[in-house]
Amino acid sequence: MNKITKVILVLLSFLFIAGNTAFAADADLDAVMKKLEQLQKQVEELEPLKQEIKALKETLKQETEGRQEQITSLQDQMEEVKPVFDLAEQLAKTDLGGYFEMHYNSDVDEENSRTLDFHRFVLNIDHEINDWIKFYSELELEHALVEGGEESGELELEQAYLEFLLHKNFNVRAGILLAPIGIINQTHEPTFFNGVERPFVDKYIIPTTWFESGIGFFGEVISGLDYQLNIMSGLEGENFRASDGIRKGRQKAFKSKAKDMALVGRLEYKNIPGLNLGSSFYWGDAAQDLSGVGDVRVAIGEFDFKYTLGKFDFRGEYAKVKISDTGKLNNVLGKTSGEDAIAKELEGWYLEGAYRFWQDIFPASKYDANLFVRFDDYDTQKDMPTGYERNSLYNRNAWTFGCSFFPVENVVIKADLQHVQQSGGGSDDLFNMGLGWQF
Repeated sequence: MNKITKVILVLLSFLFIAGNTAFAADADLDAVMKKLEQLQKQVEELEPLKQEIKALKETLKQETEGRQEQITSLQDQMEEVKPVFDLAEQLAKTDLGGYFEMHYNSDVDEENSRTLDFHRFVLNIDHEINDWIKFYSELELEHALVEGGEESGELELEQAYLEFLLHKNFNVRAGILLAPIGIINQTHEPTFFNGVERPFVDKYIIPTTWFESGIGFFGEVISGLDYQLNIMSGLEGENFRASDGIRKGRQKAFKSKAKDMALVGRLEYKNIPGLNLGSSFYWGDAAQDLSGVGDVRVAIGEFDFKYTLGKFDFRGEYAKVKISDTGKLNNVLGKTSGEDAIAKELEGWYLEGAYRFWQDIFPASKYDANLFVRFDDYDTQKDMPTGYERNSLYNRNAWTFGCSFFPVENVVIKADLQHVQQSGGGSDDLFNMGLGWQF
């Protein structure tokens, strides 16, 4: 083969390869173009969806703006009514309670002694500040009418204190506090005790109701044994009297003289079914700023019980008061005889039994009633200072026979007869009726 032939063969081979390559390239390009046309068609088909999505976005934007305007409007309305909700919340944490007593009293032997008296009207307002701080108060109007400068009723703030609940074994209260002494000084609603009037011991020996400014501690010693311990304004000895002992010495939280304070305590045991045992003490100086009398120390010891056995209820109380330096006190106050002299020792006790009989007669009735009898023995001149004689007028005892009827649990209608005997021989027969309600 000559050179010319070889050259021709090489050129022909090159042209054949180039042609095949161009053909293959044209085929790939056609495939790509077909793909692009398909994608273009899909994009065109998606255009309405894009427009729909755009419209939905616009609608959502408008709705969001509208909802935001509604939310803003509601927020503005909530701000306007927020004081109402705040008031409702505070009212839900506030309790309103109270009680009243209306009495009819007469001396059987004296026709002109009859009186009808709205004895007490009491309001309690308590508030839960939070889950461990509480507020309690008691405002009492006695004898319905208060007049400036006239002998009439009394308006008294008997309780107003904050209570701090720290632990079951130790808690604190501060303000105007009831002295934790005796059975009824701290719980004296008319449905709680028998008789129209409170027991004589709780008037002449323990001066119920007794309240002063101070601070108190309370809690549980062990299961069933509770304690209270108060540091309070002391008594004012210059107001002690022969007839009712230390009663007029209460300062009642009114600009109380605080030179001499007092310590008052109580223990109560409640772990025996039906039985409540209590004991109280008081220790304090009553001289205050009265000069020339030394120390007029007042010490009180008290024991009490309440016991329920079936339909029988029993209760009793004993209290003794000792006062030091009453000789000097009487001398400074110009009290020269047993008629008006202050004793160095006072003593009193009572026992009471009651039987709840109503259900025996009317088993289906929702009412309740009891018959009760109480014997008080109380002497406000049990022991006198040297040079002073006892006055038999102030050594007394009393029988009280009565009935209490409860048409509902918190309403009571009472009636009783009392025979009060003086050791010197004098006596009084009293008839009392009363109506009481608590809520």
